[in-house]
Amino acid sequence: MGDPVLLAEVWQSPTYMIALEGDSVNITCSSRGPLLGLYLKQRWPNCNNVIYYENGKEPTVDQRFQGRITFSGLQYNLTISMHHLQLADTGDYACQAITNDEVWGPGTLVVVTEKLPQTVNTCQETQLIHFALPTALAMGFFLVGLGLGAVCVLRRTQIQKLCCAKEKNSVCVVYEDMSHNRCNTMSIPNHYQ
Repeated sequence: MGDPVLLAEVWQSPTYMIALEGDSVNITCSSRGPLLGLYLKQRWPNCNNVIYYENGKEPTVDQRFQGRITFSGLQYNLTISMHHLQLADTGDYACQAITNDEVWGPGTLVVVTEKLPQTVNTCQETQLIHFALPTALAMGFFLVGLGLGAVCVLRRTQIQKLCCAKEKNSVCVVYEDMSHNRCNTMSIPNHYQ
């Protein structure tokens, strides 16, 4: 009987990452079996080689990722760090072990989102503003209405006191009819003055 053939396997972690533009992500490629080298490839939205790593040799890094990739570990347990992420870095990244065959890892979905400007409120602050503004306006209108009601009640009370006064010297207000049908009549002297 001959020696058993050791087949290569590739594991990859994490399965997905969500990061802000400018942040970093780590993808770890682990393998078992004889290994000639290791690729990290972007399979979606475009198929691109990101890196090729082989123990004892200078790694090859795609021009798009130059200056943004660092490595730690050896090719059978390699962590690839992608720094200064850009929106265009969103995609599916897979480790590919180079043996007598090609063996692929399951892939890591990396989603890069835009950084929010410093002036943008969080959802809770926005919800608070959307709740507080109408509440403040309603309270303001309620207080104005309450104030006008109080003024009307006070004015009515003053008028009632004036009209109900029993003093003989009190001033009485007389309204004169100035309508059109009386415009040709002579005015009559007021005997009450």
